[in-house]
Amino acid sequence: MTNETPEINIETPLKRAENILFSEIDQDKVMIDIERGAYFGMNPVAGEIWDLLEAPLTPQQVIQKLMSLYEVDAETCQTETLQVLQRMVRLKLVEVAG
Repeated sequence: MTNETPEINIETPLKRAENILFSEIDQDKVMIDIERGAYFGMNPVAGEIWDLLEAPLTPQQVIQKLMSLYEVDAETCQTETLQVLQRMVRLKLVEVAG
């Protein structure tokens, strides 16, 4: 087994990791990795990304949905969404689907 974090790109299908429990507190999401006993908090936009990944989506699909919800330019949305998704993958909150 490897500890390497997979690199993702705009077309990498992603999904929520199955071992993550989550709850919403005010407008933030709080999560626990039940296998590692690790806790995580997410701001509202990262929480929206988490919600979108209830079913597998590519980053491009996530970006399109976020752009329909928020007033943000495409370049900023793509850059910041990919950063959030890569961090979620690194923290094992999200994994490559398939």
